[in-house]
This record gives sequence, structure tokens and C-alpha cells, in this order.
Amino acid sequence: MLDQTVSSYRSPTFLRLALGYVYLHFGLLKFFPDLSPAELIATQTVMAFSMNILDATTSQFYLAILECAIGLGLVFNLFPRLVFGMFIFHMFGTFLPMFLLPEFTFKIAPFAPNLEGQYIFKNIVFVAAGWTVLMPEIFSERRKEKAIAKVTLEQAPESQERVEYEKVLA
Repeated sequence: MLDQTVSSYRSPTFLRLALGYVYLHFGLLKFFPDLSPAELIATQTVMAFSMNILDATTSQFYLAILECAIGLGLVFNLFPRLVFGMFIFHMFGTFLPMFLLPEFTFKIAPFAPNLEGQYIFKNIVFVAAGWTVLMPEIFSERRKEKAIAKVTLEQAPESQERVEYEKVLA
């Protein structure tokens, strides 16, 4: 009973590996100038968001580190809570050009995105994939506690222990 309840919350491995590979690949490209197709829009966005505190080279370097860290975390299934936080932060940043730099993302704002705008819109799929992969990992411990409490509650007689398990389930 318990194994079935807890195991039903696993994230899809192939989707996690695919998303991790894409992040790692795009992150590695950013370590080398002029290799990333998103280099201009990415660096301009970070510069605009940081109010030009960071220059283009520094922006690209930090983006490369962030994307590689997310990718490695996904590929090796490491630190899911930290990876989820970095992922949400990165996804927030990927949509910023739509608002900060509409001249880079639209032919006619907000109805006709250019190629860069379409590149950004596809990140909606990344958000869905990241959510699908990372949410079960983040909440698996809490779900495991609830599943254990539920099974124990079904077996426990009326007692103080039962009251404690009911609190966990609340």
C-alpha cells in the first residue's frame, strides 16, 4: 500500500534528462562567444534588468553558469529544490525581453512575434516540463510523510499516536 502511494509521484526520467541536456547544451554554448543563437537577446536582457551594472560578457558568463548548473542538476537529479529555484528564476528571466525589449521580440507587439519572440514563447513548454519534472521531487518528502501517516493511521487504534498522525495529514 505504502510503496504504491509513494511511487506514483515519481517524475518522468526521460523528460528530466531531455530538459537537463537542453539546459546543459545551451549553457555550454554561452561559454564561447558567438556560438549561442540567443546570445544578443540574453545579454541585452540581463544588462537591462541589472540597469547596466553587468556588461554583456559578464552577463553571458553568469547565464552559462546558471544554465549549466540547472542542466547538471536535472541530468544527475541533484538538489531538486535548489534546481527548481534556479529554474523558476531563469524562466522568469527568459520572458523578460517580451516586456523590457519588445523591439527585439516582436514585429508588431504583442500580436506578431519575430523569431526571437517565438524562441521565447516556446519556453512555456519548458515551464510545463520543468514543473512536471521538479514538483514531484520537491514535494515527495511531504507526500511520503503523509502516505506513512495515512497507512499508520489506518492501522493505529484510538490513542495519542493517532491524534499525532491526524495532525500530519491535516
